[in-house]
Amino acid sequence: MVFICRYFRFNSLGWEKLYKFMYSFVFIFYGLFSMLAQLLILRELSVLFLGSELFLGTYLSSWLFWVGGGSLFIKRLLKNNKSYLTYFSYGFLALSILLPVVILFIRASRGIFSFGRLIGPFASVIFIFSVMSLICFVIGSQFSLASAVISGNNNKRTALGRIYLCEALGAVLGGILFTYFLIGKFPIFNVARVLSLFCIAVFFMLLFKVCVLRSIFLKLKNSVIFFLGLVMLLAIFTLEPAINRIQWRGYKIIAQKETPNANLSLLSLGSTENVFINGVLSASFPNPEKYEPITHWPLLAIKQPKNILVVGETSFGILKEVVKHDPQYIDYLTLEDDFIKFLKLHLDRRETSILNDARIKTHHMDTRLYVQSYGGKYDAIIMNLPEVSSLKLNRFYTKEFFSGVKKILNEKGIFALSISSSENYRSKATQIFNASVYATLNSVFNFLEVIPGDDLILLASASEINLDKNLISRRISNRAISNIYAVRTYFAYKLDDRRRTKLVDELKGSMNVEINHDFYPKTYQYFTKYLQNKFAFPVIYFIVCVVLAFIPLFLFRKGRAALGEFFKREECVLIFSIGFMSIVFEFVLLLGFQIISGFVYWQIGLLFACFMSGLFFGSSLGMQFKDRSEKVYFYLLNIISLLFVSTGIALSHYLPFFINLPTVANIPVFSLCLVFIGFLAGLAFVFCSFRIGEDDIMVKSGKLYSADLWGAALGGLLAGNVIVPFVGLLGALKFSSFLGLLGLLAFVVINFKRP
Repeated sequence: MVFICRYFRFNSLGWEKLYKFMYSFVFIFYGLFSMLAQLLILRELSVLFLGSELFLGTYLSSWLFWVGGGSLFIKRLLKNNKSYLTYFSYGFLALSILLPVVILFIRASRGIFSFGRLIGPFASVIFIFSVMSLICFVIGSQFSLASAVISGNNNKRTALGRIYLCEALGAVLGGILFTYFLIGKFPIFNVARVLSLFCIAVFFMLLFKVCVLRSIFLKLKNSVIFFLGLVMLLAIFTLEPAINRIQWRGYKIIAQKETPNANLSLLSLGSTENVFINGVLSASFPNPEKYEPITHWPLLAIKQPKNILVVGETSFGILKEVVKHDPQYIDYLTLEDDFIKFLKLHLDRRETSILNDARIKTHHMDTRLYVQSYGGKYDAIIMNLPEVSSLKLNRFYTKEFFSGVKKILNEKGIFALSISSSENYRSKATQIFNASVYATLNSVFNFLEVIPGDDLILLASASEINLDKNLISRRISNRAISNIYAVRTYFAYKLDDRRRTKLVDELKGSMNVEINHDFYPKTYQYFTKYLQNKFAFPVIYFIVCVVLAFIPLFLFRKGRAALGEFFKREECVLIFSIGFMSIVFEFVLLLGFQIISGFVYWQIGLLFACFMSGLFFGSSLGMQFKDRSEKVYFYLLNIISLLFVSTGIALSHYLPFFINLPTVANIPVFSLCLVFIGFLAGLAFVFCSFRIGEDDIMVKSGKLYSADLWGAALGGLLAGNVIVPFVGLLGALKFSSFLGLLGLLAFVVINFKRP
């Protein structure tokens, strides 16, 4: 290392240009690392939170919150220390270690929460904010350190814009790389390994510049730090198998696979093989008490079921029961071919051999798209999906979806589904949830039948459904059906008129619940409100969310003074409100994309990249307006803010119509919306940076960058946990637009009051 440093010292002529190029590369890599790290950790958390979108707003909020804190407070931590390049290089060493550590910690922390249960909102906030604190603080501090490093050789007025532009470009590249080249092709932890090694390489590269300016002692010190960091990193890499065993303690891991849409785990417990999708138990084999009832109730109510559609990723058991009714053909609908290949390879062949039946045709496509495009008719449709614990699942419990199902059913065809319930006593929350699904079905189908149980079975049809006990018994005999669980006595017990009448009266008694729609996900809202009320009173929870967003300001001396000084700058106030609006708009668009396509966890890298590309283009254009008067920037910022507000209002009116777009138009339309929002945010940030005149570039970048990120952090926290659950997606757009108007008003007032 010392020899290399001397080589660079004695051959330094012309290397300044190379250093500038190196800095640009490092800043772009910084943006790429930030985006990929964000997406990798997001995928891990999606498994911990069972695929629910509830945590997404909190996650984005925590990321932005701590990054903003790091960018603002690194100057206070370093005090008068001017060794910015040294600390900038150390930051990459720290990131190389923190990324795999955070991923492994998330996996190991599964045991903290009740297995298989959705984590409540308050616990989500505490856990996510704690886990993300260190890595995000370092990422945020790197932005301010980068600004200080580059300002020595550049115009201080344009240095911040250049860093912002390079970071945005790197983030765009990271999002595209994740979506099209990494996700589903390489394990998450392997990608983290490669990223960490690249961070080590960047740390090593930056040491060259440090070595030119330091003594031999410091060169040796940096060399030791480099090798110790590398050894520590390699040691962390070896921990993954042990952590995976902790993550699934009590189970034996048979196989695991990551696909573009889900994380798949096949685990054994005794003689049972269990399939987990995004941490949720999807199916157990064998498990006849689960798949026999949902299959035989609708098919025994049909005279001669010939053509049947089965929906659900792990429906092998249902398929085995369907063939007992001797249908002509069965369409089996599953999202991914990788999923079937994975189970065929690792699951007991006695369970997967049913797929070899010539009557079964497997289709790999989204269920909503299949229902919309299918031109034939079915005698029965059996849906084997969990209850509405996410917007992705809510898509299959809406009036729009049920209407599509009705169109592809014969006149006497039956649609069957099951939802979580209780055999006898049902809590108020369970009653409301069950009634919501029942009411939505009742708004589409003329006739409904209910079968009480821990899994409430709902049968829907355009014609009357005949569940006569004697008729069902004869059909069991005529079709020579032999079951393990759903035997003759089971059907007789379940058809007890008194119990079924009581259940129907209970469901109809709660019919004041609203119908579930795609962009008015009432069933999903009932579920989230139940969680909010269970874990914290909504008003108190709202206050807790707001307080959490400002805690770092009080962790340092003069924190309150810093907060007052922060909001004295009208640029910080405006960027705060724009950051709030931009993250709420982005969050709602992500949820809207999930509602329409169901592929948000697959395409989220591309969607993030679109937002960041907007920031890149906005920053690039904004840099062309340097050296203008403050008055020009003032008017331009007013126009940008009004465009932001108008965008939110327009989306609140037109977003529901996106559901009618052709499938191929979904990604382009949502991408353009995100690009436009990012474009406005990028323009606003650069114009505000031109208006702030601090000589200390770290103070300037810290204030403005943290204002941007903290506004977005507050928006993400409130949008995901308070605003969307209580006023809906469209209400969130209107609410954030109103707050944007208030921010613009504050910007104008403070501007005219400032001398």
